[in-house]
Amino acid sequence: MSEAPLLSVRDLSVAFAQEGRQSMAVDHISFDIAKGETVALVGESGSGKSVSALSVLKLLPYPAASHPSGKILFQGADLLAADEKALRRVRGNKITMIFQEPMTSLNPLHTIEQQIVEVLTLHQGLGDRQAKARTLELLNEVGIREPEKRLDAY
Repeated sequence: MSEAPLLSVRDLSVAFAQEGRQSMAVDHISFDIAKGETVALVGESGSGKSVSALSVLKLLPYPAASHPSGKILFQGADLLAADEKALRRVRGNKITMIFQEPMTSLNPLHTIEQQIVEVLTLHQGLGDRQAKARTLELLNEVGIREPEKRLDAY
């Protein structure tokens, strides 16, 4: 007997409302991701890759975006039906997304330390001191030279 998928996207459609009309960006896609598996969404520009991925964590511009059909099941729970509090427990802690342009995901108004510590305190419940220590570990792990000096960088 095979194990249930960790993430199952079933019959997902995504539409955007604009000027009283709806444009379909994603039309009835389905895929599964097993535990330990890495999946890459590949397609032409404008084919719905990013919209599909952003739907998993409900990071689209709602209410302009909607899901006319589909379910996104993570560990058996439908993320499309989840409230914001439940989604916050999943985002960044259990499901993480690497955006196409990660450098545009950093906020130039906040230091590297502020941005990483915020994620660690919110999603892993670490105290400030623990989060700072973990931030240094993470910067070391990804090969950032002199991570102590980088903490105050923007």
